[in-house]
Formats: sequence, C-alpha cells, structure tokens
Amino acid sequence: MSGFTGFENPTTPYREKPLNLGDIILRPASTFIYQKAHSDRSVLVRKDDWVVVDASMKPESTDLVLAEQYGEQSIVPLAKIHNIQSELTVIGTATAIIRHHRPAPPLPKGKLQQELHAALIPMPAAAFLSKANGSRMAGLGVRDNSLLIVRRDVDYQQGDLAVVYADNAFQCRLLNLSNGTLDDGLGIQTPITGPLAIEGVVTASISFQRQVIPQWQA
Repeated sequence: MSGFTGFENPTTPYREKPLNLGDIILRPASTFIYQKAHSDRSVLVRKDDWVVVDASMKPESTDLVLAEQYGEQSIVPLAKIHNIQSELTVIGTATAIIRHHRPAPPLPKGKLQQELHAALIPMPAAAFLSKANGSRMAGLGVRDNSLLIVRRDVDYQQGDLAVVYADNAFQCRLLNLSNGTLDDGLGIQTPITGPLAIEGVVTASISFQRQVIPQWQA
C-alpha cells in the first residue's frame, strides 16, 4: 500500500525553513529542464515530463543522462552508452524527473531556481508536499519515494490522482468516479462506499535520480 507522511501537519518539520522546490537546483548556472522531443524514443520519460539536467555534474554508472547523437537528444542510462560504438555526446546528468499528472504549466522562462516553485505551486497556501512510500502507484507514474505536489485549490475530476483518506489511512489513488472506485497502479479497484474524503489533487510528482535534498529523501 502506498502511504504518505506529514498529512496531519505537513509543515511541522519545515517551519524554520519553508520548503522550496527551487532547492532541487543545486547548480543554477549549469542546470536546465529537458522536455522529450519527438525524436526521443526513450521509454524512461513521458512527453510532458520535465527532466532536470545538470550539465556540470559528472555522471555515475547508474545515472540517467541526456545524450546527443546525430543531432538528436534523448534520456538514456549511462551504462547503455558504454555499449554504443557510434559517436555520442553526454550533455548532462539527470538529477530529477518532474512528472505532471495534470496539464503541465509553462516552463519557467527566467531563473530556474527562483521560478520553479511558483510554476509548480502557484498557490502555496493551498498546497503541500508529501512523499510516496511504496510502489503500488508506479503503474500510474508515481514511483516509490517520489515527492508529491498536492494541491487543494484544484477541483478534482474523473481520472485525477488524488490523496484520499480511506481504510483509516491516507492513500494516493486514481479517482475512477464514473466506475465508483479508487484505483491503484496494479489495477486493483476499491469501491467507494461512503463520503469521499479528498485531501487534494496530485498535480505532479518528482522522482529524484540523485540525492539533491537529503531531508526530502530520508
């Protein structure tokens, strides 16, 4: 079961220093967001994903990297590159993948570190962050240990991922309202038998490829 921490009072551990998603940008001068191009056949990222790429970070054997070959860019495992004989250039190391579960907002046009938080959370007072625990939602794009952006200012609708209170626990589930069920990434459907307690809509999730914010990944 996918569970989450911090729902009773998600701000408590961070009162001295508020959470800011810009903190995932360690080296602003060399970091940018890559969006999958039509020529990128990688199954590791989706069309609307934002891949945070650090051009100054030396990749390790288990890293995902942005590589260019014959003028086309793609996200590939570094280990796979070692088996490619033709010319290929590593542009940077992927440090995080931001997956949008609602239509993606416009990319920040200014300084990424300063504008990323506002782009993903336009109304901070009506949102909170939490962390997924378990792989039950992986089939729907929420990996274990992903950081979830949960917004209460967004009206929920059919097909949304949402944080709900069910079976005496907070859970992330797909709202299959037309079928009257809460669905997980394994295809298990749980009937909605009472009033639906929705804490917020999961508009995006962030899976870290590198440990950039230790307290978020503990």
